[in-house]
Amino acid sequence: MGIEKDRRRALKQLFYILFVLLITSCTWVKDDNEDCPYGFWLNLHYTYNMLDVDAASEYIDEVSIYVYDTNGNYVTRIDAPTQTLKANKYRVRVDGLKEGDYQFVVWSGVADGRYAVSGDKGKLTDYRLSLSGLSLVSSKQLPDLYYGSLSTVHYGNAYAVHDVYLMKNTNELACCIVTTDADVTIDSDEYSMKLVTANGAMDAANRLVSDKKISYEPFLQDTVYIKDADYGDLHGFKCNISTLRLMQNTDCRIVLTKKETGHEIFNISLPDLLGKLGTLYTKLGRPLSVQEYLDRQDFYTLIFIYSGDLDQLIQFQVNSWKLRANNHIKV
Repeated sequence: MGIEKDRRRALKQLFYILFVLLITSCTWVKDDNEDCPYGFWLNLHYTYNMLDVDAASEYIDEVSIYVYDTNGNYVTRIDAPTQTLKANKYRVRVDGLKEGDYQFVVWSGVADGRYAVSGDKGKLTDYRLSLSGLSLVSSKQLPDLYYGSLSTVHYGNAYAVHDVYLMKNTNELACCIVTTDADVTIDSDEYSMKLVTANGAMDAANRLVSDKKISYEPFLQDTVYIKDADYGDLHGFKCNISTLRLMQNTDCRIVLTKKETGHEIFNISLPDLLGKLGTLYTKLGRPLSVQEYLDRQDFYTLIFIYSGDLDQLIQFQVNSWKLRANNHIKV
């Protein structure tokens, strides 16, 4: 009887130990973030696109996170390379902060030498991200740049995950200049295409803060042949231009000039032109404001169809949308 009683007592103790281990396991096992969550995490998303889907795993390669206190004083910077992001399912763990409230500025793409950061180790109001160098001309393809922020969240010992939604800050224009006249040769060397706007520097809130105009010139230029449903086979030239964020209320002109004479073939406000399409867009189930369309769409195919030797603009096309020149466009 004594042996049986001791055996039952031992089993009870064993069950008690196992029960304690079970209910406290998440305080001492930290290998699996899903079963036993711990730490302070920033969860990165990229849904601000035309498909309205989270594409962070496809487009976000690395991030730099600038941490500030509630008074806007610099605290630290956290860099997460691609391998770390993938391993943590595009979450970044924040360690080593004192308990309190903080603000976060998040960029993906600043590790590339094409961009420069200044004022980041001072006050948040002094933070600037810009094109590197002092040149006001950019003729190279810009690396993809994404921005996000998180304001006034509490950092402490409790497990916490905060979502950070990124938006793309770079755009590419693929411009085609073609003629309906088969007897006319349009040589790209005879023309100069550029996008001119003051968008070369942004602050910590992703607002444009420079009044210096940047001339974005083609990083790629070549001959092109296209087939149009209305005008048949067309020929001319194409050029690709890479630019930083396009803003509705910032003067932004796309200009085509004939080099020999200096004559402007066209000089168009790009935000005004593209803004017409935002009100027509229905994939997201609603019309888009001009700025939302400019921020969600990152690639534009612009086709200018002319008659003769670029004498008269007949039709303008943006991606799949066609606008008749006489009714919609003034150049």
